[in-house]
Amino acid sequence: MQHSIYYRLISPKVRDLYWLLFSESPLHPSYDLSPYALFPQTVLNEWEALSTEYFLELDKNPHSINQFVDRKKNKRLGFYAEALLSFFFQTFRETELLLQNFQIIDAQKTIGEVDFIIEYKGKVMHIECAVKYYLLKDRQQQNDASKWVGPRLKDNLGLKLNRLIYHQLPLGKREEIQQKIQGTVNASYLFLKGLFFTETKIEDNQITNGNTCQFIRQPAVQKLRTQAIEILPKPNWLSATKPKKNNGYFHTLTFNEPLVHPELVLFDDNNVRFVVPHDWGKSS
Repeated sequence: MQHSIYYRLISPKVRDLYWLLFSESPLHPSYDLSPYALFPQTVLNEWEALSTEYFLELDKNPHSINQFVDRKKNKRLGFYAEALLSFFFQTFRETELLLQNFQIIDAQKTIGEVDFIIEYKGKVMHIECAVKYYLLKDRQQQNDASKWVGPRLKDNLGLKLNRLIYHQLPLGKREEIQQKIQGTVNASYLFLKGLFFTETKIEDNQITNGNTCQFIRQPAVQKLRTQAIEILPKPNWLSATKPKKNNGYFHTLTFNEPLVHPELVLFDDNNVRFVVPHDWGKSS
């Protein structure tokens, strides 16, 4: 990600879009998603090189992206990310949005829904978008995708990837899609962004790209050399996780009351950490 451009952006939604597109996927680039793959980094590099003026101009006048994204007030992170990508695919001159959230129905039963079908350089691409923040529950099983779990322990990376590989991504080859776009999808890709967190540093593994963040149990917060300054509510989990330097925050959070659920927290060292209850992940 070109930080020189990113740090020039002021509008929160413009920064979120830039981060969503060009931040590194948390999944190891060699992770086996066959017969599918992560969205090509080469294409993202091309888009980043071609979009400098696009982002700087959008940042000067963000009304269009604000209005577009704010049409839906749903605070779910996935919906917010999809709205940002939809805006980009429709307004970036190099891409054409062919389909979005297209439902496939067979015998009055919904088989599934594709996130995006776009065209770029004459190639038709099916994209399934996922923005995930997973914590490693068991350090001894760091290469097991099922041990990377959601903050509230309701889902895990293994389940998510299996659904994408065996249900969502195959939808790109459905006849209903070909009829709708009057053409053929050349490839289906997983567009996975977000952050992965570990309680302690881990060695090289098969799951992460090597750039994990930290999660910390609530009693240990006071022992850190850095101070908590802001709890990040959804959907403010995108560019806020990589804030501008020298934000000038002064108020600190103490976390004196026991946490009910994990919270994504910005610290004054400009890093985000999940702060979790003291017994998180120990009884399930």
